[in-house]
Amino acid sequence: MVIIAYLTQDEFKELGFDEVEGFEKLVKRAEVSVNLFLNGFYDFVEFEKEIEHRKKAVKLATAFQVSYLDTSGILTADDKQSLSSMSLGRTSVSYQNSAHSDLESTRYNLSLDALNILRSAGFGYKGVSYDR
Repeated sequence: MVIIAYLTQDEFKELGFDEVEGFEKLVKRAEVSVNLFLNGFYDFVEFEKEIEHRKKAVKLATAFQVSYLDTSGILTADDKQSLSSMSLGRTSVSYQNSAHSDLESTRYNLSLDALNILRSAGFGYKGVSYDR
């Protein structure tokens, strides 16, 4: 699997996101998560020749993912699953994964914003097409 560069630091800023420390490291991790969700789609389709609204969706999802990785500190799917609950003093927080999208976001370590953007562009569809 070849990881394609979906987003530059300048594009990240142009999309309105605040500057993050360690952008190069975070964007590589974000691109891995996005590419896993896309099931390696751009290993077979040239990203630069893709329909403009789908390219924009992938870039925006990657930007949301970079921001999520930066603010949450959760860098891998294993990290996300191991943080199902935590306690600090008398305060306890438990994360419940009841919705299907939550399970997918956990599986790929995608932020909900990134997942929603990708789905809005038609990625992740798992229906069956019947043609008569």
